[in-house]
Amino acid sequence: MSKMIRREVFSAILNCPGGPLLKYIGCFLLLFLFNSAFAYSPYSNKELEELEKEFIEQINSSNSIIRHPLANQYINHLAKILAIHGQVQQPYFFIVKSNEINAFAGPGGYIGVNSQLILATENESELAAVMAHEMAHVRQHHLYRMIEHQKQMRIPMLASLMAAMALGIINPGMGTGAMMAALSGFAQDNINFVRSSEKEADRIGIDMLIKSGQDPRGMAGFFKKMQQNARYYYTATMPAILRTHPLDEDRIAEAESRSERLAQKNYPDSLDYRLFKELVRVSVAENSKQLLDEYQRVCSNPQSGPACQYGYALALLDSNQFQLANEHLTPLVLQNPSNLDYQVAIAESETGLKKHEKAVSRLKELHANRPENYAAIMALSQSLLAAGKPEEAARFLLTGSRQFKHDLPLCQQLAEAQAASHHKDYAYFIEAQCQLLQGQRKIALRQLTLAKQLAKKNKFLAARIDAKIDEIKQMITEE
Repeated sequence: MSKMIRREVFSAILNCPGGPLLKYIGCFLLLFLFNSAFAYSPYSNKELEELEKEFIEQINSSNSIIRHPLANQYINHLAKILAIHGQVQQPYFFIVKSNEINAFAGPGGYIGVNSQLILATENESELAAVMAHEMAHVRQHHLYRMIEHQKQMRIPMLASLMAAMALGIINPGMGTGAMMAALSGFAQDNINFVRSSEKEADRIGIDMLIKSGQDPRGMAGFFKKMQQNARYYYTATMPAILRTHPLDEDRIAEAESRSERLAQKNYPDSLDYRLFKELVRVSVAENSKQLLDEYQRVCSNPQSGPACQYGYALALLDSNQFQLANEHLTPLVLQNPSNLDYQVAIAESETGLKKHEKAVSRLKELHANRPENYAAIMALSQSLLAAGKPEEAARFLLTGSRQFKHDLPLCQQLAEAQAASHHKDYAYFIEAQCQLLQGQRKIALRQLTLAKQLAKKNKFLAARIDAKIDEIKQMITEE
């Protein structure tokens, strides 16, 4: 199936007409008919690698992903801790802007967590519980085992469908198991597979929580809270996470039993989690004035705490009220000068107030103390660009790109810095790489053609461009 056709199918899923039920039925009818037009085949290792690559490219090309460096860094740092203690390979978590409470473990160890799920958690252990559960699905290869059990859908089509599910384009209550049911009929052994997979993920996830120092009761507590919030079981009012991760009383009881056998103790509140949650809240807010009013009301209470003040400052920054934001952030920085979130936010306020030298100096010191920190690299380069120092920004980003080779925001910022530095040949070359991360091979070829025209006197870059052009042409031929 050609790349163009795959993209058109993904677009068709995105633009299915009608209300929720009509869209639900229409999208899957479209998928079923399209799928029937192509021969089925079992999945080889090469095909599974293709599935992972296609899925990642479509996630990268989506506008529904929150790509804030601090948010991404926090959630993946938490994932790293869970992975180390769970003795599993660290997955990559991305945050989907969605009003549905849900999470989705996709291929390649890429796991999506919806913004509304993050906001629905009450503490770090609840968030860690959901993440550990999804990581357990990845560790046990539940997705691949389900796919292999079916062996009915072509890889490119499957990647598009999974990306649509992860991004909430298709009815977000539609889990992997339900997806297969819609296409091929769900036999009893499939249902049993889903149930056993959920219990297995619970058991492994709870073990990860225990070993990483998180409250193991967070798992049963969060899912039980979601179940209690749904007045009618298995109805449209039920949170999507309960439809994609079906619960029964035995499963809850088993999770509670595993947790309650441990000695009762207090688990300290995590400031990093609280700040992360406010960052997500501001990032997804649809009404900035309403959010500001709410922060002003809640944060006026002296007992509101630093996270509330931080969230209020972020909302002010989002509304370009830089002076007020700076005033709210200053006491936070004085109380906790080593806090990365506070330093990045107050530097943003200084940049907004045109105090570029102060912001750059602050962020250079931050970067010097944390030279490999992703958020520090991104914040410093943004500050340097705003200060009219693109060549210096490009130097930091080039160093960072060696560590974060497949990061789309860093790639795009590097292309911007190269263009602003009047290195247009390098800018087009980097932009081509950014397009490849999104699966846009033909656009990447056009960018490389422009880069080659500008790099006639740079033999080293010209050779790299030729090599990349050959590589892309080979990829297009194989599609």
